[in-house]
Amino acid sequence: MDNVDTMENVNSVGSILKEARIKKGLSLIDAEKATTIRCYYLDALEQDEYYKLPEEVFIKGMIRNYGNFLGLNGPELVDLYKAEKAGTAVEKVKSKGIREVENVRMNISLKQHRSAGSGPEAYQGPSSNKQALAKQIFAGFLGVVVLVGGYFGIPKAMEMLNSKNEVKTTAVIEIATPATTKANDATNKQAAELAPVVENVVVEMTAHGKCWLEVSADGVSIFEGMLSAQDTKTFEAKDKLIVKYGNVGVMEVKVNGQPVSMQGEQGVAIKTYTR
Repeated sequence: MDNVDTMENVNSVGSILKEARIKKGLSLIDAEKATTIRCYYLDALEQDEYYKLPEEVFIKGMIRNYGNFLGLNGPELVDLYKAEKAGTAVEKVKSKGIREVENVRMNISLKQHRSAGSGPEAYQGPSSNKQALAKQIFAGFLGVVVLVGGYFGIPKAMEMLNSKNEVKTTAVIEIATPATTKANDATNKQAAELAPVVENVVVEMTAHGKCWLEVSADGVSIFEGMLSAQDTKTFEAKDKLIVKYGNVGVMEVKVNGQPVSMQGEQGVAIKTYTR
């Protein structure tokens, strides 16, 4: 069980630290190697020369770490430091006493330090800090790998899935295309067989009143004259037939058997008919 020495006498933080170090048989250099706190600062702590030290937050941290390393209660040493600085009597400091732990095994060397324990009072040397930092860096690296993998992996997976779907769709189209082509060919062939073959352009005319006509077939004039009511004429050309009407509104015209509307037209008009 730990021996507990309650510091009822007025001992300063520096004197307590120095006494504990000497009891351990340690030099300031040994303490520097183990705590990574410079000898200059350790000596200033032991001499209560706080003006030689950095800002307040660093002073408290040094006292806590140095005290824990020496087997003392670092937080209670910090409370004592606060009382000293505020001018408060040591007896009024709310503390259970600064406890020195016996049988603390320490190996003071550059390569091996006191192993870090658990709890808020555990000393954590440089090796422990480096290991913790390395774990944090490794964990952060894994997090980045996961994020990057998710960012690039998910779109890649979607792309592969879409590619498979495209392949399937293409295969269906290739299978369906020949059947569709055959059906279309059959329909077109049937329509071609039913449709009459038109070799020339044939124009049939019926007059429902008097109308003067001038007709040319493939550039050659073939008719010029007057038609009376109920007169009918048929003209034929190989490629093109041009008709000039003197009174187009009284004419009824069919081209290759199909009626051509003249509705609303009056007076002189020139019409061109092709196959």
